Amino acid sequence: MKHDEPNGLIGLGKFFIAVGLVLLGVRLDILGLGEPHEYYRWQMLFLFFGLMALLNLKLVFSLILFAIGFYFLLPEMAIQIPPVVRTIFWPSLLVLAGIDFILRPLHCRRQHQQ
Repeated sequence: MKHDEPNGLIGLGKFFIAVGLVLLGVRLDILGLGEPHEYYRWQMLFLFFGLMALLNLKLVFSLILFAIGFYFLLPEMAIQIPPVVRTIFWPSLLVLAGIDFILRPLHCRRQHQQ
């Protein structure tokens, strides 16, 4: 069994931080969706897990999750994305994910050797 965290409560603490930040965003209507019940939809799961990945310092993975969540939320928000962004969004996301899959083992191997 691999123990990355010396204290088992760190993961629980990160979870509480993520839930607290999400609830704060809902209460302050940061995304401009309106009432709090408008925030509880499937797209928000991508944002929540993106926040969890960010707290675990998985930056590329969190960026991918945020991008997917915001892409599906944008039609309901007051923000319009330019046509060029719509054209390159999914291919760019796939390229970014591919680069992450290639570089992650190299990074893990280098950390393991130290």
